[in-house]
Amino acid sequence: MDVANKRVMVVGLSDSGFSAAKLLKKLKARVRISELRRDDDVKMRLKLLDAVEFEAGGHTKRFISKSDLIVVSPGIAPDAVPFRWAKEEAIPIISELELGYMFCSAPIIAVTGTNGKSTTASLIHEVLKANGINSFLLGNIGRPICEDILDVPCESVVVLEVSSFQLEAIKTFRPKIAILLNVSRDHLDRYGSMEEYRNAKLRIFENQQHSDYAILDYDDSTMRRLSGKIKSRAFYFSASRKAEGGHIEGGKLLVGLRGRVEEVCGKKDIRLCGTHNLKNVLAAAIAVKIINEKCDIAGPVRGFKGLRHRFELAAEIEGIPFIDDSKSTTVDSTVKALESFSDGNVILIAGGRDKGSDYSLLAAQIKKIKHLVLLGEAREKIRKALAGFGVPIADAATIREAVSFSRKIAKEGDTVLLSPMCSSFDMFRDYKERGEVFREAVFEELRTAGAIKI
Repeated sequence: MDVANKRVMVVGLSDSGFSAAKLLKKLKARVRISELRRDDDVKMRLKLLDAVEFEAGGHTKRFISKSDLIVVSPGIAPDAVPFRWAKEEAIPIISELELGYMFCSAPIIAVTGTNGKSTTASLIHEVLKANGINSFLLGNIGRPICEDILDVPCESVVVLEVSSFQLEAIKTFRPKIAILLNVSRDHLDRYGSMEEYRNAKLRIFENQQHSDYAILDYDDSTMRRLSGKIKSRAFYFSASRKAEGGHIEGGKLLVGLRGRVEEVCGKKDIRLCGTHNLKNVLAAAIAVKIINEKCDIAGPVRGFKGLRHRFELAAEIEGIPFIDDSKSTTVDSTVKALESFSDGNVILIAGGRDKGSDYSLLAAQIKKIKHLVLLGEAREKIRKALAGFGVPIADAATIREAVSFSRKIAKEGDTVLLSPMCSSFDMFRDYKERGEVFREAVFEELRTAGAIKI
């Protein structure tokens, strides 16, 4: 697409919108910004963009209607007023992901799913780099695709974490390898149903052709049925049975793509906590082997510690592990975290801002929970959903209070797990801040126990 001299509207000046605007300026477009906020961050970004047309503090139909193309930030919902106006005026709408893709000459490995996207994308990136393959890690993981795409050589590989929000407004986006890790209840405050949410995720395969690849979870019957509905060649990963792609057998992770099955690493090589991460490693290994079957997987996997706030051991206090899983913002991700524990040994700290979740789904692993400590806006909804299961429930006003209470009731063999099932926005800026506050509280308990001194 030639955007030079065209009036291109960027709606939303978040990180992705800001990167899209900078790319459009480089491409000589007549950049226009429409942003609801009018805070210091917006003012600074507008200043850095230097003399673009803009409106801040609200959207107006007059300003929107003068555009040739609209680029939407993923945080803007499809039913937002600017898009209704754009459709009335027949103005094309694309996502920031689509804009970046238009100028990408390198093959893309795109990773989506409700849980595990960041871990899997990061691992693929690290394995490729360790094998001498030039890799760029972009997308929803923190650095938007538009930020660096003009500097990506065609002989490199782009590893892209993509969300359902980003996939909503694609047109031609076509990854060489598309990975769908899982789909579970999430973002029902944005989507009207699970089907609508799942369909947004499935758009990752929409433009793939027979020469492309899809990587899916064989243990999910819905995913198995997809192979007949997508054009790309499907490979699968499984934790429980042999699958064309990769599976786990006898403590070994095995991958077979072209008739030859090989061990890529052992369970002992994986430093990531939690059984759910075995599937993430398998998915990553399959993707890397598609790129280059000679790549070593085991070495880079041994050195991969995982990402902050994702089922990460914060510390042990008198033999009691305190695990930071602050990134867990869905019931399903907490269920997966609980799968790693023995029955009746987990003190679970949960709660935050509700996302339209069904907390009764925690019943699948309720036997693992010894005590539930609730905080945040969703505590009463969670309490009502789990009241009939016989698990003791306590309230805490703060993370610090929750950690202190958990330490007092924990016994040898127990684990304290922060896995909130909710977003953090009622009490914190984001899940990262929530996780850091948890870790600080744990270290304060360490000091109280005399394990560390300052």
